[in-house]
Amino acid sequence: MRLTLTGLSSQYIHLPLAPFCLKKAVEKNCPDVEVTLCDLNINDPQEDLLERILHTKPDAVGVCMYIWNREQAVRLMRRIRAVSPETVLIAGGPEATWSAEETFRQCPVDYLIRGAGEEALPALLNGLMCHEEIKNIPGVCIRRGDGYVDGGVAPAPAPRSDIYDDLWQEMRQGRMIYAETSRGCPFSCAFCLSGQKEKVRFMPKEEALAMLIRLGQAGCDTVKLIDRTFNCDRERTYFLLSGLMDAHARGEISSVCYHLEVAADLFDDKTLDLLKTAPAGLFQMEAGLQSFHPETLDACHRRTDMALLQDRLRRLIAPGNVHLHIDLIAGLPEEDYATFRDSFNQAWELHPHQLQLGRLKLIHGSALRAQDWGQRYAPDPPYEVLSTPWISYEELQKLQHCAEAVERLKNSARFEETLRLALNTLPLTPFDLMMALGEKMAQRQGRWSLDALTEMVHGALLVWQVPADQLRDAMVTDRLATDNTGYLPPFLQRPEDKPALKSWREAHPEHKKARLALLSDGQGVLIAEWSEKHPVTGRGIVEKTVLLQG
Repeated sequence: MRLTLTGLSSQYIHLPLAPFCLKKAVEKNCPDVEVTLCDLNINDPQEDLLERILHTKPDAVGVCMYIWNREQAVRLMRRIRAVSPETVLIAGGPEATWSAEETFRQCPVDYLIRGAGEEALPALLNGLMCHEEIKNIPGVCIRRGDGYVDGGVAPAPAPRSDIYDDLWQEMRQGRMIYAETSRGCPFSCAFCLSGQKEKVRFMPKEEALAMLIRLGQAGCDTVKLIDRTFNCDRERTYFLLSGLMDAHARGEISSVCYHLEVAADLFDDKTLDLLKTAPAGLFQMEAGLQSFHPETLDACHRRTDMALLQDRLRRLIAPGNVHLHIDLIAGLPEEDYATFRDSFNQAWELHPHQLQLGRLKLIHGSALRAQDWGQRYAPDPPYEVLSTPWISYEELQKLQHCAEAVERLKNSARFEETLRLALNTLPLTPFDLMMALGEKMAQRQGRWSLDALTEMVHGALLVWQVPADQLRDAMVTDRLATDNTGYLPPFLQRPEDKPALKSWREAHPEHKKARLALLSDGQGVLIAEWSEKHPVTGRGIVEKTVLLQG
């Protein structure tokens, strides 16, 4: 039998793990099955996807279905069925696991794998090769006429480290590395698929550490762990973090960054003290806050000591060596526009490097989708909430504009000094400022160039009476810190500064390659002389000195 598997990724840079996990499981348990991995993504034309699948001459095709590829996966399987009706179609992944009835109705799939496929898929393939009636295989749902036979949800085994073989290295070709050292989550958040209170299954910590070190040597910028709560076992967390730091100290890994999803309130003092000594940029952490509103957290089954959480987040951020990313979700139950505004301001004051605003997605399998609490949401993936009893569609759209401003102005790190000046000068909260700038961005259709965006922010802040000289100096500092060409947009340039800067450069030949700008007081000189970005902030160093007198 020839089996072709695809993860149908959202972008080329992503290389899904599931097909590699399934390939190893099939090869171990089905020696007569020839497995081919087909590296496809949803941005390719459907005809190209179909041609590449059929080129492998498959007897069976397995597609991993997620919210980002469901629609394309359904179209692809319909086309395969039209051209090759004898090909067995198998679907798995979260969208197949939690929406079996809908998937069978929309898609000509023969079998669905619900839950993990490492045991279910080989059992199904062996049954097909033996021409046996497929029944009673845990996790395998079977089409029967207009209905289906539900095989339940297969349990997830612990992750394995041998999937990163020569084929994986050949297919990766410089793309981001995804890794998994545990499956499941100890929590039961109502908006999340992981919130099934499933027992967490861990890869042995020694095997996990060796794998992470090996992946850190593979020649990439980021190893992104998809463990739902990386730090849910404190002793294991300390072992892995300290092991990676030791490997870095020995020179076994260098410029790689490990991205970890964490519950910040689970960090103990011992681990926080360890992290204070971590090399800058070795770790990047994503800590989901979702909301500060107590009623909302309660409605989402999220039990968190918020004071403890904020303390742990501040302690993570304070040393400046760990990049921290925190999330807020708009459209949760009990959260209105005013309480979301409060959550945003509290999150901003923690000073994370990135603050992501997302809209609630009512994904199949989540408790919030199963309940009727007055929500209205898009019927198509990614099933975003359109309104709730507490927040209107119009308010959610405004928050979307705010999210765009946060992404371009704060998360890019290109306007750090400018935003700090604005918030120190204007009688506005961070939410009010980002909302106002987001609404200005929304007035223009199409993409904003960096120069156009900078000019828009400059003009808006001038109108709102941020002092012109201070504003220019902040924006020039930001530009020099994020663009090592030294280029300044025309509205920030001052031709009259050129003679003074020329004299300063002649008096300081040691700064021959520096990018320079004269401050508005006519006395200060900004010097940007850097070749690499800071591993945490992503900014270069800009120093200030005094203009040569006389």
